[in-house]
Amino acid sequence: MFTKNLLITWRGLWRNKTYAVINLIGLSAGITACLLVAAIVLDELSYDKQWTKANRIYRAISVNNRINGSDRFPQVFTGLGPSLKKDFPEVEDYCRMSVYGDRLKIGNNSDGVAVQTLSAESSVWNFLDFQITEGNPKKFVPGYANLVITEKIKQQYFRGQNPVGKIYYNMPEYGDPQPYLVTGVIKALPVNTHLRADVILIASYRPKDDLLAKEEYGTFSTQYLMLKPGTDTKNFSKKINAWYAKVTAPNKPGYSFQLQPFEDVYLRSDFAGVQSVQGSMRNLYIFIAVAALLLLIACFNFMTLTTSRVFSRMHETGVRKVLGASKPQLMSRYLTESLVFFSMAFVLAGLLSKLFMPYLETYIGHQLVFNLYGFGFVWLAVIAVLGMSLLTGLYPAWYLSRPEPMVILRSQATTGFKLNWLKKSLVVGQFVISIGIIIATLVVHYQLSYLDKADVGFDKNNLIKLSFNNWGKNAEVFKQQLEALPGVETVSIASWYPGAGAGYMSTEINVPGQSGKIQANYIRGDADLPAVLKVKLTNGRLFDRNLRTDVVDFDSVMRSDEKRADELMHSRPVIVTDYTVRLLNLKLNNRVANVEGIPVGVISNFHNESLHFGMKPCIIRAEKLTEGYILIRLKNNHPGNSLTSINTLFKATYPEKPFLYEWINDVVNAQYQNEAKLKQLFFSFSMLIVFLACLGLFGLITFTAQQRVKEIGIRKVLGASVANVAALLSADFVKLVLLAMLIATPLAGYIMSRWLQDFAFRINLSWWMFGLAGAITMFIAVITVSTKAIKAATANPVKSLRSE
Repeated sequence: MFTKNLLITWRGLWRNKTYAVINLIGLSAGITACLLVAAIVLDELSYDKQWTKANRIYRAISVNNRINGSDRFPQVFTGLGPSLKKDFPEVEDYCRMSVYGDRLKIGNNSDGVAVQTLSAESSVWNFLDFQITEGNPKKFVPGYANLVITEKIKQQYFRGQNPVGKIYYNMPEYGDPQPYLVTGVIKALPVNTHLRADVILIASYRPKDDLLAKEEYGTFSTQYLMLKPGTDTKNFSKKINAWYAKVTAPNKPGYSFQLQPFEDVYLRSDFAGVQSVQGSMRNLYIFIAVAALLLLIACFNFMTLTTSRVFSRMHETGVRKVLGASKPQLMSRYLTESLVFFSMAFVLAGLLSKLFMPYLETYIGHQLVFNLYGFGFVWLAVIAVLGMSLLTGLYPAWYLSRPEPMVILRSQATTGFKLNWLKKSLVVGQFVISIGIIIATLVVHYQLSYLDKADVGFDKNNLIKLSFNNWGKNAEVFKQQLEALPGVETVSIASWYPGAGAGYMSTEINVPGQSGKIQANYIRGDADLPAVLKVKLTNGRLFDRNLRTDVVDFDSVMRSDEKRADELMHSRPVIVTDYTVRLLNLKLNNRVANVEGIPVGVISNFHNESLHFGMKPCIIRAEKLTEGYILIRLKNNHPGNSLTSINTLFKATYPEKPFLYEWINDVVNAQYQNEAKLKQLFFSFSMLIVFLACLGLFGLITFTAQQRVKEIGIRKVLGASVANVAALLSADFVKLVLLAMLIATPLAGYIMSRWLQDFAFRINLSWWMFGLAGAITMFIAVITVSTKAIKAATANPVKSLRSE
């Protein structure tokens, strides 16, 4: 029976090529998009699941309770881990580890080789399952930082050599080169981990780093705890905080601590600028939703076109019933057709997704680990094909097989079929999704455009940053030589640059008339920093390099006279923003208890953080620096020549240091990288969704015109114009698109307003965005419908009425 149904289905599709092609294209496109998104989703969800003890590892999170809103960040006091292991039997082990960029003096490049380094202590071997191929790296060799390289690094830079047991140096941005002893080689770390790195650097900590100060001072580090099996993490977190309250007694603890599951670190970390490998659960939900909508539209298309052909297939159904076909046999016949379509579409989608996979990996920035085309894919395909075939084909099959044969053959079955509501609902559903996605695309586009063009309070163009360095005794001379270059406008040495977070340090301060404290951010640079940033002065003065108070070398003073340094710290000139003045009621040239320094100038508000975050008090300090970043303001003409001159001067002055620079414009824009990718996704999928919706609409108007061919012929004989007939065929579809606009507008508005809440500075949703999305959809729909409607209206009525 199945073979016979398969043969009949194939013949039917061959006779109705338009119907077959439209359905096949729609289903293939929808399933292809789903497979590509499924590859991303499965890859994202696989992060850090491969480690054997992952379910017992937790990252320690600090909560600063002294700030209104409880500031959270993923570092804790360096001594927390050792103290917890000492006092709590639930803690099996701890490990202080983090990933950072480093350069190794290997290979033939004079600037060294850039590597991602996982810095950890020797307990890392108990946390992560590394596959050792050479050496004995688990045995720590004292006296050196132990370096463990991956096979990839060995093949690239040590081909034909054995690096184990040899010493190599790093090329740090700051300080002197440090010797690293290579103690082993391991297989490459998995790509799907937030600790993605090329090498592992294992170092020991000082004994004092293992202590926890009751006064709550000290350095912070990223720490992971391994708990013993069966530990209740919720109760254990309470025990930690109760214990810590006793540590800081009689003072109230300023911090509390939380435990974040290791497997959640990649997708559920909302800490800006902390980890380089970071995903977003929210974006993952968006991917899944968009892919589901695409597949839904493809299935809507199939159901719409299938129900549209019900009337043209009624006589076939009647004849089969007269010849003895039962209802189950008829249903199996039509379900076979559905099965064939989805099987062909899935095979085609598998090939297309394989073709587009390299582009997808380019989009996400790394190779996909999860193999979508393994044995599980076959079972997934079989289940999906059967499920979708049944769900989309059952309704039309049931309706086609329901009427009695004589009713069908007498052409009386149309009164018993109530399929118009289904077709209209499917069309409306398609365009609700299409309009919603277009609205989302417009909102994301204009929000990104706003972020790009927003007045951030400084000029981010023609500004470059040299990486952090100790410029030594030549710092001032090197700066003057840079300023003397033809293409250079101004230069500053600073401990901060735009895009590097809120500032070089922060503290908690009291706000007049408010309870609790808020975070204030400090920016430190030499006297030329405001000029390099081109901030706007609104009151007072900027720093002046010719004033002794503005060029104090605090480090030198601190080394010689701490008391004098403390006095200077509280009396030195600072520049504050308008927001800081209003919030703290500051007055120029008056010392303020909350601010270490005397405000001498007020500048317009500028965004030292990304526009995701609201304004905070910002204080700029000036002092003479010999270490930090160098910010260089270039003139508008020929920046490429200026970079060449800067590189030449840099290499002549600091031949042992790598010349590393970044454009500040690129650094600032990188803060919105996730949103930019989201825009690309929405744009691509909105085009595909609208195409699929219009494809279904084209098929529907085609069958509608075929059904009404005699009506059109009669109207033309009675004098109807081409415009009249085209309007008659198009009117119903235009009404459906208008209804879809009414439904989609509030839904998309609500969803996108929620998305915009993640930005402290954002656009307002305007009526014209919804109107533009509706107009775009209406225009495309009218063009799609009119093309077929005009063709039907211009047909010769004699041909359609010849049989009457």
